Amino acid sequence: MSRFLVIGDLALDVTVAPARPMLAGGDVPATIRLGPGGQAANVAVRLARRGEQVTLAAAVGEDAAGELLRRAMAADGVELLALPASRSVTVVAMLDATGERSMLSDRQTLRPEPLAAALNDAGWVHCSGYALLDDDGGDRLAALLGGRSAGVPLSVAGGSLPREPARAGRFLERVASARPELVVISRGEAANMSGLTSGSASSAARQLAGVADVVIVTDGPLGAAAHIGAAGEDGMAVEVAGASGESLVLDTTGAGDAFVAALIAELAPGGWPPSLARLEAAMTLAAAAGAAAARVVGAQARVPAEGAPR
Repeated sequence: MSRFLVIGDLALDVTVAPARPMLAGGDVPATIRLGPGGQAANVAVRLARRGEQVTLAAAVGEDAAGELLRRAMAADGVELLALPASRSVTVVAMLDATGERSMLSDRQTLRPEPLAAALNDAGWVHCSGYALLDDDGGDRLAALLGGRSAGVPLSVAGGSLPREPARAGRFLERVASARPELVVISRGEAANMSGLTSGSASSAARQLAGVADVVIVTDGPLGAAAHIGAAGEDGMAVEVAGASGESLVLDTTGAGDAFVAALIAELAPGGWPPSLARLEAAMTLAAAAGAAAARVVGAQARVPAEGAPR
């Protein structure tokens, strides 16, 4: 069993699905759900449900939301390293008719200094891109991650990187300082990092070669592509198709996190770097996990393969 340390956000998610388009100044019926979320927490929970030993390091306030979130993590068997915060993170996700979401986020800065001891105990470290994107704590977090013990793989994923060249540049500098073995991002995020506005997931992965040993670019129902190798080299490529059943999508919130959890759970036991065959198999399983998560409402809603709560 691999021990994972997952670093990033734990949030109270407010998911809103309006029955019809919203009206300015009006009152529209909607289904509204409260539950735990946050990119890092989503990964941690999906790992724990796979039987992995997981510690989640996240900023959590001493408030009602924080109490709810602490209980939710304990119920799923996730050990929580609660870092101090003035209030707990809250995210409002607005769903449209296709299940795509727009988010309003009240995030808190993660103070990385208490993480040093946890890094020494980890067999694999995963960091949310949101934590590295934060200008208040991102530089210090990247430096701490970059100083981890040799032989401890680091993966970085996501972060909803905006199309702002200056912020993208700072984010890439922090990723370089953190020295990850694996980076997983969406095609839209890849475009914002590289400045490209079009192209396939495969071409985006090649464009970002050298950011990590392995760069994986996801493209929703179209699948995912990986590039293995340094910048300026042809390297090796892996592509996998998306899982079937895209018409059943209800909520894409957390689907990418389910992809990441399945991916690193498959890759961690076999040592680094993975063979092409092992990487392709892991990406195929990850695509299925992401698709399953998109068929339920809520970032951490259980999918059939995870069974009933304990």
